[in-house]
Amino acid sequence: MTEKKTAFMVDSGCEPTISFMKKYNLEFVGINILLDGQPYVDGEQLLQEQFYARVHGVKEFATRPPSQSDMIKKYLALKAKGYERVIDIHMSSKLSQVFDNSKAAKGFVPGLEIHVIDTRSVSAGGYFVAEKIIGMINQGRSIDDVNAALPEICQSVQVLLSASTLKYFVKNGRIGRAKGLVGSMLRLKPVLIIDDGLVTPFSTEKGMDKAIQRMADASLEFLSSRPHNVKIFKAYGSDNNKPYMDQAFDRLMSQLPMISISDYQVISGRGWPTVTCHSGPEVFALSVYGERRPI
Repeated sequence: MTEKKTAFMVDSGCEPTISFMKKYNLEFVGINILLDGQPYVDGEQLLQEQFYARVHGVKEFATRPPSQSDMIKKYLALKAKGYERVIDIHMSSKLSQVFDNSKAAKGFVPGLEIHVIDTRSVSAGGYFVAEKIIGMINQGRSIDDVNAALPEICQSVQVLLSASTLKYFVKNGRIGRAKGLVGSMLRLKPVLIIDDGLVTPFSTEKGMDKAIQRMADASLEFLSSRPHNVKIFKAYGSDNNKPYMDQAFDRLMSQLPMISISDYQVISGRGWPTVTCHSGPEVFALSVYGERRPI
């Protein structure tokens, strides 16, 4: 039986790194970014540097998923290139309709085997899940194996983030306005987590130093029972948050010997505009992947 010519596709909400995209020759789906209502395709019409240079000067920023028609066109283009199968991997269906639109689109492209996968995460979490799935397929594992393992793969991810200001969390409804005002006066810093595909509160700490330590401690605790295939992803939005990201990462690194983990991969990057539109630009993240037993 001959191997099917397979295309792997990810969207910008999965925060793919340039090296990741080159390694697997990934096809790409850019989520639409709206800056004061003007649409741009993330990664195509709007690059990271352009976004961060402009985002503080706009009143409103938001995302809009590619339409069903957009996804049909992408699938047809892959079919025209001679692909027989597409593994299409997307950010959480609870944060974007790109997954639903892709599932609806695949029925309009006969003769092309299309598998649409919900990572149930975003940012580094989407990256971790996508990388694992692609690795499994390239190792000869079947799509049935991937689907059976998907819940455990998703549970092997923890994404934590915090911010230097509460205003964007108030603006997008993650934190109530009154709580945000009180939090700012008391110098409270939220730590948020991607839980079941949604950005939700994890803890509230008094001051940035404690928020950073909480992120490092929680990451260490998560990995303590997940010593296999460990990956650590550090990311930031605006430039002034990079030192906070580095501090959280360094504290985790200093504690890793406590749980006897010495074999791990480190990935670093800057938040894609798609992700930043959900959290605000004043954000940094520490994300970890670890398996209880090899998947």
